[in-house]
Amino acid sequence: VNTEVDGALVHGIGGHADTAAGAKLTIIIAPLLRGRIPLVVENVLTITTPGETVDVLVTERGIAINPNRKDLRDMFKKSKLPIVEIEDLFNLCNKLIGKPQPLELTDEIIGVIEYRDGTIIDVVHKVKE
Repeated sequence: VNTEVDGALVHGIGGHADTAAGAKLTIIIAPLLRGRIPLVVENVLTITTPGETVDVLVTERGIAINPNRKDLRDMFKKSKLPIVEIEDLFNLCNKLIGKPQPLELTDEIIGVIEYRDGTIIDVVHKVKE
């Protein structure tokens, strides 16, 4: 949310980190691919909302449930919904478009990500030119 796929620094995040942290159930709904940009990657460029605050990821290719939410996993097992592991969505992205090349970053920090409780959860590095 803080950086584009090319590493460019963009706008602020709004309130989704607060919403996710305070919700009993956080669901993200998004296409698995946006053009040739995968939704599920091995390493995110910038952490804005920690993964442990996201409970369910819904895509057109399947639904992944946070492994820490055993209650949801057990409940969804009884459904006919296409439940998959997040690793399966990651592998499907790689199969469909190939593994994206990581950006080359410098050591120069151009931004700091402060979480809702005031802790620093990430830094944004300048993209190597």
